[in-house]
Amino acid sequence: MSQTITNRARGRPRLFDEDRVLGRATELFSSSGFSAVGISDLTRATGLTVGSLYKAYGDKEGLFAKALDRYIARREAEIAAMLESAENGRARIAALLRLYVRLSQGKEGKLGCLLVAGIAELPQFSHAGDALHRQISQRRSFLVNLVAQGQDDGSITTTNAPAIVADLLLALLYGMRVAGKAGASTENADTFVALALKILE
Repeated sequence: MSQTITNRARGRPRLFDEDRVLGRATELFSSSGFSAVGISDLTRATGLTVGSLYKAYGDKEGLFAKALDRYIARREAEIAAMLESAENGRARIAALLRLYVRLSQGKEGKLGCLLVAGIAELPQFSHAGDALHRQISQRRSFLVNLVAQGQDDGSITTTNAPAIVADLLLALLYGMRVAGKAGASTENADTFVALALKILE
């Protein structure tokens, strides 16, 4: 949902569409990385003045952190809606794999993942790194639960510990985003997913 932010500059209100600003910032940080993006790049991409950017977000990392929050919230909502109708643990993991294959292809794949871009530059952050670590940890826990669900409902037959299987899946999901960024994503999604699901057997 679009949100309007009001800032005061010289006694006059300044309005901007935060959803648009964060969307543009996400694209820029995803494609170029945090370090390579300067304030001038952000002002050109978002249309904000330097003063408005600093008043709204504090600094470049503040804008990155806000863009990351939006990015994560949208992806989590998409995943929750997608998995709602999946019948068992295996089907949920298959749907998640298909989503990441799609995200790793074409224009979106080459744009890159904001989370992966941030993880690659963890030493650059003073506080946004906490959100990056937290999201990776939550995704791993989510995968552990999916594997355990599948073992309980019989759709996943491997007797390996859910945590080990989840670690493999986590590496696969984010590895796909890295490959997509390099333009090396798979073209045969069905075959790729079928092979990946062998981890569950």
